[in-house]
Order: sequence, then structure tokens, then C-alpha cells
Amino acid sequence: MVEFAVCLPVIVLIVLGSIEAASMLFLKQTLVQASYEGAKVAIRDGEQAEVEAIIRAVGDGRRIVDLTIEFDPPNVENATAGEVITVTVSAPGDSNSLIPFGPFKNKIVLATAAMVKE
Repeated sequence: MVEFAVCLPVIVLIVLGSIEAASMLFLKQTLVQASYEGAKVAIRDGEQAEVEAIIRAVGDGRRIVDLTIEFDPPNVENATAGEVITVTVSAPGDSNSLIPFGPFKNKIVLATAAMVKE
């Protein structure tokens, strides 16, 4: 019983930490996928609203909260052929965390994709 009382908090901490780490890896992978899909649409004469809709659809499909999108250049519709379009997608770790405390509190997770306009 004493061993159980000593080991249980450590085991619970390891399990919660593993779940939280997996959750943040899932968030990062979702942001990578969303930025890639957005950049793919942006380089093919996609409209700004269409690009944002694709990115938000990926985020919504995976239940990402407070998604932020940034473009370089700011208006992808005005980009010329051969110009690099960079799409950065970010989300706060707090809003997308399974537990309200932990190492990802007040952290921003982001992903960037850059492609050349066709």
C-alpha cells in the first residue's frame, strides 16, 4: 500500500505528461498540414478568402481553437509568378491543451510553408 501511495502520483504525472505531449504534437502536425494546404492553393491563383477557408477547414476538422493565419506577401492575390508565398499558421497551446496547466501554457505553436507562385 505504501509503494502504491508513493508510485501513483509519479505514474499519473507521467501519463498526463505523455497525453499532453501527444496533444501538442498533434497540434503541430495539424498546423503544418494547414499551412501546406493553404500555400498549395495560394500559388495556383487562389483568392485570399479561399486560401483562408482551406486553412480553417483543416483546423476545424481537427478541432483547433484560435487559429491565426499570416501571409507574406500580405495579399496573395497580388503576388506575381516566381514570387515566394509564405503561409504561417499558429495557435495558442493554452486553448488547445487537454489539461489547464503544464509546459505549453502561454506558448504559441506555429508552422510555416513557403512555395513559389506559379
